[in-house]
Amino acid sequence: MTIRRRTRVLFLALASLITVFGVCELAAHVRAQAGPPPWSAPSVAEEAAFAAVEQNEMIRARELGEAVVAEDPTSFIGHLTLAYAQHFAEANFPRALYHANQALTHFEARFGPEPQTPAPWMWHARIIQELGNVHGELGHHAERIALIERFNRSYQPQMVAEIAWSLMKLGRYDEARAAARQGLAEDRPDQVVVALNALCAIEFEAGRDGASYDACGQALAYSRAHGRATVVDLTNFAESARTMLQLAEAERALLEATEAASSLYGNPWLELAELYTRAGRFAEAGQALQKIAEWRGRRPPYARDSDRNESRRAIAEFMLVTGMHEQALGLTDKAMVTPDRRAHNSRNPAQDRSLTALLDRRARRMAAESRIEGATAKPWHERLLAHAEAWTLRAQAFLSGRAATRILTEDDEVLVGLLRLGTASGAVQPPWLTGDLIELFGAGVMHEAIERADAGDSRAAADPYYAALRAEVALAEGDEQAVQRHATRALAGIGTGDALLRTRVMTLVAQAGLDVSYDQVLGTDPGVFRRLEVRVPARLRVQGDAVAEEVADALRRSPRFDITSDAPLTITVDVRAAGGRVCLLGGAERVFGCGEASVTNDADSVTTLAQRLVDAFHADVFAPRVDMSQAEINSLDGSAQPTRNPLETLFGPVPEVTPP
Repeated sequence: MTIRRRTRVLFLALASLITVFGVCELAAHVRAQAGPPPWSAPSVAEEAAFAAVEQNEMIRARELGEAVVAEDPTSFIGHLTLAYAQHFAEANFPRALYHANQALTHFEARFGPEPQTPAPWMWHARIIQELGNVHGELGHHAERIALIERFNRSYQPQMVAEIAWSLMKLGRYDEARAAARQGLAEDRPDQVVVALNALCAIEFEAGRDGASYDACGQALAYSRAHGRATVVDLTNFAESARTMLQLAEAERALLEATEAASSLYGNPWLELAELYTRAGRFAEAGQALQKIAEWRGRRPPYARDSDRNESRRAIAEFMLVTGMHEQALGLTDKAMVTPDRRAHNSRNPAQDRSLTALLDRRARRMAAESRIEGATAKPWHERLLAHAEAWTLRAQAFLSGRAATRILTEDDEVLVGLLRLGTASGAVQPPWLTGDLIELFGAGVMHEAIERADAGDSRAAADPYYAALRAEVALAEGDEQAVQRHATRALAGIGTGDALLRTRVMTLVAQAGLDVSYDQVLGTDPGVFRRLEVRVPARLRVQGDAVAEEVADALRRSPRFDITSDAPLTITVDVRAAGGRVCLLGGAERVFGCGEASVTNDADSVTTLAQRLVDAFHADVFAPRVDMSQAEINSLDGSAQPTRNPLETLFGPVPEVTPP
């Protein structure tokens, strides 16, 4: 989740479209002053190739462009056609850069680098713009700045505010602000839009949270006053609201964004899913996740992969907290080796990589816990094998944890920044997962990092979040009084929008041996016990035959329960000849989950029935209820969506923006 430079903020086709009229005007002026141009019109083949670009028939444009270049390798129109096709249709930015460079080289070899003689300078302007756009896609911001400056020296209207984004990406914030303000002074609607959105991103990235909130609000207000709020404005404003920890305001903006026309960048369903997940609103999160792929599929190919990993992380987070850790591993595996294209994103890529590694680590540790849970009622040799598998998974988790620590120690400020939850430096970090860093870095290092992060954070609303982290450190140091003190402050200030963090803090209190409402935790986020590898204290009440005793023995071996006679919770085991039922009861006999199994045939052994009962019990108690079929789960990443087809939009209009 980040402030992005989206449809109108970026260096895409809009800039090209708004300058064509000025370029044509200049070209006409040159021709009028100097007489007939010493250049014939494009060939029939060149005209046909570029006409396909203008009609957004990109496959045909690529085929015709290849034929033109094969016939004449010096055809700048042929190379420019291929640059557009590779950029907008194939999303092959390096190849697009090659052809744009070839187009510029061949044009200037024929007509020179400056518009001083009669020549088709409109083509020159297009080539420079496309070359700058592709450099931007690749994150080559110094090169993009140089090309924009070159364009502005020769052509009108100038691209003023567009340069602000690249200056920001280079960390030149004062210059970026100056460029954005210069764009505002142009008093041209297109420049005002770009400038306001740029200021929103600049202040966010510069760590001026209040200023970013104000700037994003101004951009949204301007959009509403001149038509209709766009996805860009709404999602940017939602991000700034999250920065100020105004989660309800962020949700309202994102819900409004879902009703707006889709844009090249920004996916409100993705951001809603993350909000709902951290709030423990799992049914709503699941519904939002199912809409991510469809929304992304509306984009043209060159913008489709800009947040694919971000989507994978959101889905993996949801799967972790709903007990689907095995499925989460499939996503974190992909995310570890296929990073997003982040040219349109203001975030430090180190944040993405570190969070992916943390999610992968936690998913593997949860899978290890699951292996042991699943073998508690099996024969001893199968339990031994399960422990071996769990050891392997924990070793893999250790490697993922090492990957996270390497990333976060590349720069001292990366770890400190990540603890400023919601800000540009820590925007992607789920609050409910951040405490895992204490396990990786140790209490001493994290104590210092938390102090530094808090000292540099002026947001009063962030104080309870730092208290939650301090409670984690206190638990690691064995200071029960400090755990109680910090946990009390955290729970007093953290709202329901961060329900998963609240349950984590309550679980810390339980780990410290202090009184805690297990009923409240189990009613909100029972999976927290498995995520934190914490045993739930319970006493056994057993009725039935030998199978009942087998179930009781298995539960005593379970890594999820600490069986004691004075525990606040009760596990009832009732097994008869035809089957049985195992339930977890809280205060006032409130039922938090049951596992049931019946004898299906004479071949059912004591161990088989006991195993089915224990498995069903573990699954029901620790997995929140989410009404999703397996097919829906499998399709969350878009694998079952026809809109994932990269050929979509190549044969029809591109949403909102078309190449020039």
